[in-house]
Amino acid sequence: MRKINNLAAIKATNSVLNLRMRRLISVLTAVIMLCGCKPKIPKDIIEPEKMQKILYDIHVADGYISTILQPDSSKKVAAAYYKGIYEKFGIDSAQYNKSMNYYYANPKDLDKIYKNISKTLESQKKTLEKVDSLQKAKIEKARIDKEKLKKAKDSLAKVPAKLKQEKIDKEKAEKEKLKKTKDSLRKIQVGLKRAPAVK
Repeated sequence: MRKINNLAAIKATNSVLNLRMRRLISVLTAVIMLCGCKPKIPKDIIEPEKMQKILYDIHVADGYISTILQPDSSKKVAAAYYKGIYEKFGIDSAQYNKSMNYYYANPKDLDKIYKNISKTLESQKKTLEKVDSLQKAKIEKARIDKEKLKKAKDSLAKVPAKLKQEKIDKEKAEKEKLKKTKDSLRKIQVGLKRAPAVK
């Protein structure tokens, strides 16, 4: 009896496991089908990673071009920059425009591209700020060193003058001492001459 009960329990457990496995397999199949049905980017459209690099370069070029005040010059410079960017990535303006139209029609993809571009720009901004702060620190250190050097030169220039003044003061003091000594000797001589001679 026990064997029959055990056998029945094992069969019931197996059927529950089989049912769960079937459900799991059907769910996994559905997920794979949904992921596999994702629309692919057409072959004549620039891939998102490459498009991100192209747009980054174009926006950096646009930033520079916007600083040019003369419209004719800025148009010439822009054409040259865009041509260089197209050559760098092996595309032409027609393919670029067609790809931009595709991404305008698929704003989620374009949004992802621009989020990545923003991250790259932010990273470069931080790098430039670090470089700028280091340059400012170097300039400030150079200024401080220059001031220290000037002070050292000034104090060195004062040393000869100070030494010269000390020498003059010392000579003057020696002359006064010598004069006092001479005066003392004269007084002694005068005093000796006036004193009665001792016999």
